[in-house]
Amino acid sequence: MDYVEVEGKTYEEAVKKACAELKAKEEDLDIEVKEIDTKGILGILGSKRVRIIARLREQGEGETPEKYGRNFLRTITEMIGIPSEVNVRKVGDRLVFSLSTKEGGIFIGKNGEVMEAIQFILRLAIAKRFKHSFKLLFDINGYREKRKKALIDLAKKLAQKVRKTGRPVKTAPLNAYERRAIHTYFKNDKGIQTKSEGEGPTKRVVISLKRERSKEDEKR
Repeated sequence: MDYVEVEGKTYEEAVKKACAELKAKEEDLDIEVKEIDTKGILGILGSKRVRIIARLREQGEGETPEKYGRNFLRTITEMIGIPSEVNVRKVGDRLVFSLSTKEGGIFIGKNGEVMEAIQFILRLAIAKRFKHSFKLLFDINGYREKRKKALIDLAKKLAQKVRKTGRPVKTAPLNAYERRAIHTYFKNDKGIQTKSEGEGPTKRVVISLKRERSKEDEKR
C-alpha cells in the first residue's frame, strides 16, 4: 500500500493517522487535502472533519536533487493545469532548472517576481528533502538571459550618463542574479565602478566614475 485516505478532527490528526497506517514520517509523504467538512448550525455547533490523501514519496538510491526538483516543478504546473516541460542541468556547482511553456507569463510575473518566488520555494523544498542547501537557478522560456541582456543595455546607457555628468546613478531594485550581471559586466571597466546599495528586495546597483586612488588612500 503506497497511499491512504484518512480523516481527522484536525489536519494534524489526519496526518498522524496517515503516518501510522503507512508506517512513515510526515516528511516522507505527499499530502493532498481532499475535504474540510464543518457540520452543525452555521458551522458554530458540531465538529470539523479534515480528509486527506497521503502518498509515499518515491525514494531510493536513484533519487537526486535534480529529479526531485523536476518532479516538484511538474507538480506545480500540473496543479495549475498548464502544459510545460522541465529540464535540469548542472552548471558548475549550481543546479539550473528550465521551464518551457506557452503560458510563461503566468509563472514569470511582473519583472520576474513570480519566478523568483517559485525559485525560493524550490530551493527550500530541495533543502528540506536532502537536508542540505543547494545553489540553484530557476528560469522560464529563457527569460533570465533576455532580462540580463536588457539590463546590460540599460546599464551601458546609465554608464554613458555617468561619464557625461560625472554623477553616480542608481538602477531600479534588482535581485541578486541581476545585480551580479551588472557588476560582472563592469568588473574590468577602467572608468566605471559599481556597488550594491540597500536591503533585501530594495537593493539597487549604483554606477559611478572610478575614483583614482590617491597617495593617501594607498597608505591606508
